[in-house]
This record gives sequence, structure tokens and C-alpha cells, in this order.
Amino acid sequence: MTKQRGNGRLTRLIKWVGYLTAIFSLCGTLAAVAKYLYERTERRKDVATLVATAAEEQKASDYIASWQTLERAVQLEPNSARVRAAQEGLALAWLEDVHLQESQKFSDVTEKLEPILERAVASGKPGSREADLRAHIGWIYFLESRDGRLDLDPIGPYREAAKEDPDNPYAQAMWGHWILWQNCEKIQEAKGHFAAALASQRERDYVRRLEMLALLNCHNHQANLEVIRVANAMREERGTPDDGTREHILGIYYFEFTPKTAETSEFINAVPPAEHVATFRWLFDSVSSDANSSSSQAYYLAELEEAAGQPDSAIINYRLALRRLSRDSTQGQAAYAGVKRLSRLQ
Repeated sequence: MTKQRGNGRLTRLIKWVGYLTAIFSLCGTLAAVAKYLYERTERRKDVATLVATAAEEQKASDYIASWQTLERAVQLEPNSARVRAAQEGLALAWLEDVHLQESQKFSDVTEKLEPILERAVASGKPGSREADLRAHIGWIYFLESRDGRLDLDPIGPYREAAKEDPDNPYAQAMWGHWILWQNCEKIQEAKGHFAAALASQRERDYVRRLEMLALLNCHNHQANLEVIRVANAMREERGTPDDGTREHILGIYYFEFTPKTAETSEFINAVPPAEHVATFRWLFDSVSSDANSSSSQAYYLAELEEAAGQPDSAIINYRLALRRLSRDSTQGQAAYAGVKRLSRLQ
């Protein structure tokens, strides 16, 4: 009887030990789960902070710093959808605004970004976003061609992007740019692509910037006519050209007006002369320049104003130009002739 009682107590003790072991094990498991959840929460907070920091760096055009910040985020969460989206956004922005440092090649940038875009295309769905990505892969091909690679054809990705999204602004604008990069005689063909890009009603500023860049690279009379037409359209759209664009366009006026030829009249009338006057002022009135440049600008403006039927303003600017221009210079002679011509009308 005593022995049975002892066995019962032992059985109960073993059960209690089992219960306690299970409880301790459960507590350990719960503690591990709590630790994991805490660490995951903290990790996600760190990733969110890094993504936000990268966004600010990207906004400041510090693309290298933004890339490095996102690499740290990838180390914390390799499969984070948020980080991948940030990388894709950075890749697009960087490709649209590539500025090389000393001794750097385009491939130093594109080799980082191409895998990001390829991954996004492979995992994405057909539509405008995928078309944006494909177009930028084509732009990578263009940039690498400038490093001397001749085995890449940007038109392939541009065509694929346009198949996904016919008026995709990136694909069409980049395609138009490539056409003029290859052959400046194909302005009309390129215009069709830029028009399609504008029809999308997306990224208008980027499309106009790329269109202007493509035309300014051409350095011929027909391209110069189109530059003025595009600048006039940008003014009407309330766009804003950068200082580099203004400087390049001012050089076009020197090319077209010095000396005056039959092509000068065609250039003046690239858009209605009164609109040309407005566009010239929109481009250069707010730009500070030295005395010689100011005199040339006054001369160009006078010629435009005379053509626009604004003789009073024109003669003032002809005289203003003559204050600095040598009477023996080509522009000086033309300005003096303008003064004589308009003085007879007063």
C-alpha cells in the first residue's frame, strides 16, 4: 500500500516537472518570439529612416550618397518592397540627370542601375510603369554607347516600351533624341516622337528638356529654327529653361545674325515675329551678362522688334547696341543701318 502511494506521488511529481518544463519552454519560445518581433520592428524603423534619408539625398541630386544609403537598407532587409521601389525611383532619377565626375565613365553608373531596372521589369506587370523602366534601359544603352560600346541598340527597348504604352513620354522622347543623335537631318521624324511624348500629358518638362538638348546638339540652321519653335512653346506652357540652355540658344542668335543672310529672315519668322520677341525676352531679360553680350542681345532684339512692327522699341535697342558695338563690326554695321532705316520713318 505504501509502495503504491509512493509511486503515485512520483507520477504526480513527474507530471509537474513535465508541466514546468513545458511552461519554461513556452516562456522561452515567447521570449524568442518577442525578441524577434522587437528586432524586426526596430529593423523596419531603421529601414524606413534610411529610405527617407535616401529620398532627401536623391532630391538634392546626391545620387551616389542615396545609392549608398539604400545599400545599407538592403543589408537590413534584402527583400523589402519599400527598398526595391526606392532603388527603382533612384535609378530613373539618376539616369535622367547623369553628371560624371572626373575620370568617370557612364558605365560606372549604368552598371549599378541596369540590374535594378531589369529586376523591376521581370517582376512587374505590363503598363506605363513597365514602359518607363524599359525606356530607361534603352537610355542606359545610349549612355554606354558614349563609352564606345557599339553592340547596343537603344531603339529595341524604346520600341518595346512604346508597345506597352504607345505615348510613353520617356520612350518617345528618348527615341526622338536618339534619331537626332544619329542624324540631324531627320528633324521631322524626331518631331513625331516628341509630339507623341507630349501627347501623354506626363513629364512635359523632361520631354521638352530632352527635345531641346537633342536640337542644340545639331548645330545647323534647320535645327535652329526648331529650337525657337520649341522655346516659344515652352514659354506658352510656362516652362523654365535652365541657364545652360539659355546660353546655348544665345549662341544660335550669333550664328543666325552674324552676318545677316536670307536664312536670318527665315530664323526671325520661325514663329510669328511678335511671339519671337516675347520668347527672346522670356529667355534673356532676367539673365545678367557682360557689356558686350548685352549689346549683342540689344541688337538681336532690335531686329526682332523691327520685324514684328515695333519700330519705336527697335530703334531704341539699335542705339543701345551701338553704344558698345564697334561701328566696323558686322553687328555694328547692321545696327547702324537699322537706326538709319527707322529714323527715316520717324
